[in-house]
Amino acid sequence: MIRESLGGGVNLPWSLAASLAVGIWLMCTRLSFGTIGAQADSDHLLGALIITVSISALAEMARPLRFINILFGIALMGAPLLFDGGTPLADWAGVLAGGLLIVLSVPRGTVRNQYGSWNGAIV
Repeated sequence: MIRESLGGGVNLPWSLAASLAVGIWLMCTRLSFGTIGAQADSDHLLGALIITVSISALAEMARPLRFINILFGIALMGAPLLFDGGTPLADWAGVLAGGLLIVLSVPRGTVRNQYGSWNGAIV
């Protein structure tokens, strides 16, 4: 009974779990690719923002927040053109991560509860 009342309205769809993994991976690009300067700062900032948005979207009513990750995916894809400090491998990995994040932001995931007239707002 307590578990149901505390955990109601929150679940972990595979797409948000994968988005969290992308954000965590971006936080480690300094270590994995040796990026420096503005490119490393951009990856770190975007990684933190992706994690924050993905965790917020775990709540069923806040699920539309996942669309903000599309903007972060676009920023990831453009970052190698705007910032110095990345290796060619890191630049391509960032572009691929941005595309993956965009694709992962589309699926809604399961909504288990009913929210009355708000059900239509959960896209």
